[in-house]
Amino acid sequence: MLGLIRIGAYLLSGFTVWQFFDGNAAHTLPLAKQLALDTSHGMIFGVCAGVSQYTGVDVSLIRFIWALSCAYRGIGIVLYLLAFIIMPAYG
Repeated sequence: MLGLIRIGAYLLSGFTVWQFFDGNAAHTLPLAKQLALDTSHGMIFGVCAGVSQYTGVDVSLIRFIWALSCAYRGIGIVLYLLAFIIMPAYG
């Protein structure tokens, strides 16, 4: 279990670094983006669609990863509800 947590932390930190050093000047600055719910493209509350819009990753991949995290001791369910409570509505 500790190995899974370690792998998740490495992936999250690597993804964060990749977002800051994307190297594409056409993108807006990462600090100018806002993580928010996207209810118009969301299936349940719009959390996955909002994360997809913020990161630029396909929403299907975000939903698949979230479903895998739900299968592992329900961590994804808690994180989804927490994200829904914290994230503001898009628009």
